[in-house]
Amino acid sequence: MSAIPLEVASATDVGLVRKINEDYLFVMPEQGIVALADGMGGHLAGEVAAEVAVEVAVEELRHAQRFADMDTMQCLMHIGEAVERANQSVYTLAKSKDELTGMGTTLVLALFHDSRIFYAHVGDSRIYLLRNGKLMQLTRDHSLIQEVLDHGIFPNRGEAKEAGVGENVLTRSLGFTLEINVDVNEASVCEDDLFLFCSDGLTGPVKENTIQQLMGREELPLQSRARALVQAAKEGGGRDNISLVLARPILS
Repeated sequence: MSAIPLEVASATDVGLVRKINEDYLFVMPEQGIVALADGMGGHLAGEVAAEVAVEVAVEELRHAQRFADMDTMQCLMHIGEAVERANQSVYTLAKSKDELTGMGTTLVLALFHDSRIFYAHVGDSRIYLLRNGKLMQLTRDHSLIQEVLDHGIFPNRGEAKEAGVGENVLTRSLGFTLEINVDVNEASVCEDDLFLFCSDGLTGPVKENTIQQLMGREELPLQSRARALVQAAKEGGGRDNISLVLARPILS
Protein backbone atom coordinates (compact mmCIF):
# COMPACT_ATOMS: atom_id res chain seq x y z
CA MET A 1 0.00 0.00 0.00
CA SER A 2 1.28 3.49 -0.78
CA ALA A 3 0.26 7.13 -0.61
CA ILE A 4 -1.87 8.66 -3.34
CA PRO A 5 -0.46 11.99 -4.58
CA LEU A 6 -2.87 14.89 -4.82
CA GLU A 7 -3.59 17.86 -7.03
CA VAL A 8 -4.53 20.53 -4.50
CA ALA A 9 -5.69 24.11 -4.18
CA SER A 10 -6.10 25.91 -0.87
CA ALA A 11 -7.39 29.23 0.34
CA THR A 12 -7.77 30.97 3.68
CA ASP A 13 -9.28 34.37 4.41
CA VAL A 14 -9.91 36.31 7.60
CA GLY A 15 -13.41 37.17 6.41
CA LEU A 16 -15.22 40.47 6.75
CA VAL A 17 -15.67 40.68 10.54
CA ARG A 18 -12.83 38.97 12.41
CA LYS A 19 -9.49 40.72 12.92
CA ILE A 20 -7.45 37.53 13.30
CA ASN A 21 -7.45 34.37 11.20
CA GLU A 22 -7.59 31.47 13.66
CA ASP A 23 -7.84 28.79 10.97
CA TYR A 24 -4.79 26.77 9.98
CA LEU A 25 -4.28 24.30 7.16
CA PHE A 26 -1.43 22.17 5.88
CA VAL A 27 -1.13 19.94 2.83
CA MET A 28 1.53 17.44 1.76
CA PRO A 29 0.38 16.56 -1.79
CA GLU A 30 3.02 13.93 -2.54
CA GLN A 31 2.33 12.14 0.74
CA GLY A 32 -1.46 12.34 0.35
CA ILE A 33 -1.97 14.24 3.63
CA VAL A 34 -4.44 17.07 4.30
CA ALA A 35 -5.14 18.76 7.64
CA LEU A 36 -7.31 21.73 8.57
CA ALA A 37 -8.22 23.28 11.93
CA ASP A 38 -10.48 26.08 13.15
CA GLY A 39 -9.17 27.49 16.42
CA MET A 40 -11.04 29.19 19.23
CA GLY A 41 -10.05 31.03 22.39
CA GLY A 42 -8.83 34.39 23.61
CA HIS A 43 -6.46 36.77 21.83
CA LEU A 44 -4.26 34.64 19.53
CA ALA A 45 -5.04 31.48 21.54
CA GLY A 46 -7.24 29.97 18.85
CA GLU A 47 -4.57 30.61 16.28
CA VAL A 48 -2.04 28.80 18.46
CA ALA A 49 -4.37 25.86 19.10
CA ALA A 50 -5.10 25.35 15.40
CA GLU A 51 -1.45 25.49 14.37
CA VAL A 52 -0.27 23.16 17.14
CA ALA A 53 -3.02 20.64 16.39
CA VAL A 54 -2.26 20.51 12.67
CA GLU A 55 1.52 20.41 13.04
CA VAL A 56 1.46 17.66 15.68
CA ALA A 57 -1.14 15.55 13.85
CA VAL A 58 0.70 15.75 10.53
CA GLU A 59 4.04 14.91 12.12
CA GLU A 60 2.54 11.89 13.90
CA LEU A 61 0.94 10.69 10.68
CA ARG A 62 4.13 11.19 8.69
CA HIS A 63 6.02 9.17 11.26
CA ALA A 64 3.51 6.32 10.97
CA GLN A 65 3.50 6.58 7.18
CA ARG A 66 7.14 5.57 7.05
CA PHE A 67 5.85 2.02 7.41
CA ALA A 68 4.89 1.58 3.75
CA ASP A 69 3.09 -1.73 4.33
CA MET A 70 0.30 -0.27 6.50
CA ASP A 71 -2.96 -2.12 6.02
CA THR A 72 -6.46 -0.68 6.44
CA MET A 73 -6.65 -1.20 10.19
CA GLN A 74 -3.22 0.31 10.73
CA CYS A 75 -4.16 3.38 8.67
CA LEU A 76 -7.30 3.89 10.74
CA MET A 77 -5.42 3.37 13.98
CA HIS A 78 -2.59 5.74 13.11
CA ILE A 79 -4.82 8.56 11.89
CA GLY A 80 -6.92 8.34 15.05
CA GLU A 81 -3.82 8.31 17.22
CA ALA A 82 -2.45 11.35 15.39
CA VAL A 83 -5.55 13.36 16.34
CA GLU A 84 -5.39 12.10 19.92
CA ARG A 85 -1.76 13.21 20.14
CA ALA A 86 -2.71 16.61 18.74
CA ASN A 87 -5.39 16.95 21.41
CA GLN A 88 -2.93 16.12 24.17
CA SER A 89 -0.48 18.71 22.86
CA VAL A 90 -3.08 21.47 22.70
CA TYR A 91 -4.42 20.57 26.16
CA THR A 92 -0.95 20.52 27.73
CA LEU A 93 0.04 23.83 26.16
CA ALA A 94 -3.22 25.47 27.26
CA LYS A 95 -2.53 24.40 30.84
CA SER A 96 1.03 25.72 30.77
CA LYS A 97 0.33 29.39 29.96
CA ASP A 98 -2.34 31.63 31.45
CA GLU A 99 -2.86 33.52 28.20
CA LEU A 100 -3.71 30.25 26.44
CA THR A 101 -6.21 28.97 29.02
CA GLY A 102 -9.42 27.79 27.40
CA MET A 103 -8.08 27.53 23.86
CA GLY A 104 -9.31 24.76 21.62
CA THR A 105 -9.73 23.81 17.99
CA THR A 106 -11.53 21.62 15.52
CA LEU A 107 -9.48 19.30 13.31
CA VAL A 108 -9.97 17.28 10.15
CA LEU A 109 -7.09 15.03 9.07
CA ALA A 110 -6.92 12.77 6.03
CA LEU A 111 -4.54 10.29 4.46
CA PHE A 112 -5.04 9.19 0.84
CA HIS A 113 -3.58 5.70 0.70
CA ASP A 114 -3.96 2.81 -1.73
CA SER A 115 -7.23 3.81 -3.47
CA ARG A 116 -8.86 4.94 -0.20
CA ILE A 117 -9.16 8.01 1.98
CA PHE A 118 -8.69 7.49 5.71
CA TYR A 119 -9.93 10.41 7.76
CA ALA A 120 -10.49 11.55 11.33
CA HIS A 121 -12.21 14.60 12.75
CA VAL A 122 -13.28 16.41 15.89
CA GLY A 123 -15.60 19.44 15.80
CA ASP A 124 -17.56 20.98 12.95
CA SER A 125 -14.94 21.42 10.25
CA ARG A 126 -15.96 19.15 7.40
CA ILE A 127 -14.88 16.87 4.57
CA TYR A 128 -17.01 16.62 1.43
CA LEU A 129 -16.73 14.43 -1.65
CA LEU A 130 -17.91 15.50 -5.09
CA ARG A 131 -18.41 12.38 -7.21
CA ASN A 132 -20.23 12.31 -10.56
CA GLY A 133 -21.59 15.79 -9.90
CA LYS A 134 -23.10 14.88 -6.51
CA LEU A 135 -21.83 16.40 -3.26
CA MET A 136 -21.68 14.15 -0.18
CA GLN A 137 -20.68 15.15 3.35
CA LEU A 138 -18.31 12.53 4.77
CA THR A 139 -18.00 13.91 8.30
CA ARG A 140 -20.74 14.56 10.85
CA ASP A 141 -20.55 17.72 12.94
CA HIS A 142 -19.87 17.49 16.66
CA SER A 143 -22.23 20.36 17.43
CA LEU A 144 -25.32 21.02 19.51
CA ILE A 145 -27.48 21.68 16.47
CA GLN A 146 -26.45 18.37 14.88
CA GLU A 147 -27.17 16.58 18.15
CA VAL A 148 -30.72 17.90 18.47
CA LEU A 149 -31.34 17.00 14.83
CA ASP A 150 -30.00 13.48 15.38
CA HIS A 151 -32.36 13.05 18.35
CA GLY A 152 -35.33 14.25 16.31
CA ILE A 153 -36.01 17.26 18.56
CA PHE A 154 -36.38 19.43 15.45
CA PRO A 155 -37.21 18.23 11.91
CA ASN A 156 -34.62 20.43 10.22
CA ARG A 157 -31.76 22.85 10.81
CA GLY A 158 -33.87 25.90 10.02
CA GLU A 159 -36.40 25.20 12.76
CA ALA A 160 -33.65 24.43 15.24
CA LYS A 161 -32.02 27.79 14.52
CA GLU A 162 -35.35 29.60 14.84
CA ALA A 163 -35.76 28.02 18.28
CA GLY A 164 -32.42 29.49 19.35
CA VAL A 165 -30.10 26.51 18.96
CA GLY A 166 -26.70 27.98 18.12
CA GLU A 167 -24.91 26.58 15.09
CA ASN A 168 -21.48 27.30 16.56
CA VAL A 169 -21.94 25.45 19.87
CA LEU A 170 -19.57 22.48 19.71
CA THR A 171 -20.10 19.28 21.67
CA ARG A 172 -16.56 18.07 20.97
CA SER A 173 -13.29 19.88 20.25
CA LEU A 174 -9.56 19.49 20.86
CA GLY A 175 -7.80 20.98 23.86
CA PHE A 176 -10.43 21.00 26.62
CA THR A 177 -9.91 17.51 28.06
CA LEU A 178 -6.90 15.21 28.04
CA GLU A 179 -8.91 12.37 26.51
CA ILE A 180 -11.01 12.90 23.37
CA ASN A 181 -13.31 10.75 21.25
CA VAL A 182 -12.14 10.86 17.66
CA ASP A 183 -14.37 9.86 14.74
CA VAL A 184 -12.34 7.77 12.29
CA ASN A 185 -13.55 6.44 8.97
CA GLU A 186 -12.60 5.50 5.41
CA ALA A 187 -14.02 5.71 1.92
CA SER A 188 -13.10 4.58 -1.56
CA VAL A 189 -11.35 6.91 -4.00
CA CYS A 190 -12.39 6.89 -7.64
CA GLU A 191 -11.17 8.57 -10.79
CA ASP A 192 -12.18 12.27 -10.95
CA ASP A 193 -13.23 12.44 -7.29
CA LEU A 194 -12.83 15.90 -5.77
CA PHE A 195 -12.60 16.35 -1.99
CA LEU A 196 -13.27 19.51 -0.01
CA PHE A 197 -11.88 20.16 3.47
CA CYS A 198 -13.29 23.31 5.08
CA SER A 199 -14.00 25.29 8.21
CA ASP A 200 -17.50 26.42 9.09
CA GLY A 201 -16.65 29.85 7.77
CA LEU A 202 -17.51 28.35 4.38
CA THR A 203 -20.40 26.04 5.25
CA GLY A 204 -22.16 28.57 7.49
CA PRO A 205 -22.94 31.20 4.84
CA VAL A 206 -22.84 29.03 1.69
CA LYS A 207 -25.51 26.45 0.92
CA GLU A 208 -24.43 22.98 -0.15
CA ASN A 209 -26.00 23.28 -3.60
CA THR A 210 -23.82 26.36 -4.22
CA ILE A 211 -20.73 24.52 -2.97
CA GLN A 212 -21.57 21.64 -5.30
CA GLN A 213 -22.00 23.99 -8.23
CA LEU A 214 -18.74 25.87 -7.64
CA MET A 215 -16.72 22.71 -7.02
CA GLY A 216 -18.07 21.18 -10.21
CA ARG A 217 -16.94 23.96 -12.56
CA GLU A 218 -14.65 21.75 -14.61
CA GLU A 219 -13.75 24.61 -16.96
CA LEU A 220 -11.88 26.28 -14.08
CA PRO A 221 -8.61 25.20 -12.45
CA LEU A 222 -8.87 24.10 -8.84
CA GLN A 223 -7.36 27.32 -7.50
CA SER A 224 -10.01 29.40 -9.25
CA ARG A 225 -12.71 27.21 -7.74
CA ALA A 226 -11.14 27.64 -4.29
CA ARG A 227 -11.20 31.42 -4.70
CA ALA A 228 -14.81 31.28 -5.90
CA LEU A 229 -15.83 29.39 -2.77
CA VAL A 230 -14.14 31.96 -0.53
CA GLN A 231 -15.86 34.77 -2.45
CA ALA A 232 -19.23 33.07 -2.01
CA ALA A 233 -18.68 32.91 1.75
CA LYS A 234 -17.80 36.61 1.85
CA GLU A 235 -20.84 37.49 -0.22
CA GLY A 236 -22.87 35.51 2.33
CA GLY A 237 -21.63 37.74 5.14
CA GLY A 238 -18.10 36.46 5.83
CA ARG A 239 -18.58 36.64 9.58
CA ASP A 240 -16.01 33.96 10.30
CA ASN A 241 -12.59 32.97 9.00
CA ILE A 242 -12.89 31.00 5.75
CA SER A 243 -10.48 28.16 4.97
CA LEU A 244 -10.59 25.29 2.54
CA VAL A 245 -8.58 22.73 0.61
CA LEU A 246 -9.67 21.15 -2.67
CA ALA A 247 -7.91 17.83 -3.27
CA ARG A 248 -8.11 15.65 -6.36
CA PRO A 249 -6.38 12.24 -6.02
CA ILE A 250 -4.03 11.36 -8.87
CA LEU A 251 -4.73 7.68 -9.49
CA SER A 252 -2.81 7.15 -12.71
